[in-house]
Amino acid sequence: MKKEKSQLSGYLLIAMFVVPLLIAVAMYSMRDHLPAMKTASHGELIHPAEPIKSIQIKLAENKLMNLESLQGKWTYLVYSPDQCGLECEASLFKVRQTKIASGRESNRIQSALLTNPNNMNSQVMIRNHRTAIGELINLELESKSGVDEQLMPGTIYLVDPNGNMMMQYNATATSRGMLKDIKKLLKISNIG
Repeated sequence: MKKEKSQLSGYLLIAMFVVPLLIAVAMYSMRDHLPAMKTASHGELIHPAEPIKSIQIKLAENKLMNLESLQGKWTYLVYSPDQCGLECEASLFKVRQTKIASGRESNRIQSALLTNPNNMNSQVMIRNHRTAIGELINLELESKSGVDEQLMPGTIYLVDPNGNMMMQYNATATSRGMLKDIKKLLKISNIG
């Protein structure tokens, strides 16, 4: 009886180490067939991060894109080549709400609108400049040729303080999800 008990204890001890190893090997070999795990971010990660200066944006009055105004802070860039309609204003509202909700970290965040000056509604700029959360940087395109191949209209891009586009949000993104993402980034980041 004592011998059987010690054998059983030995088998259980071996099983404690072997069974998890077998499960890990089985999961690794079937990794392509397992369902994808949900990511923690709410936006879509741009991998690899794309430097904003690699995007050929020619601004009005033949100026190149002012990268200095976008560097040094986390920047939400809203791209709306046509008139800033309801979707564009909703994106600007989400960005504003995200910045306000970030609290004392809001000075590390800025927003920019990239648009065509001929299609820009001045009321949009007036509404956004009146808010007490900081100025909306208005980048005006000379023409949208070529930019639509690199940026998607109606998309919000998150640019890091080094000038790299690292995340993008579509029209269905919520300001709550954007806030969760930026809070994580601000917590782990020493830049900006």
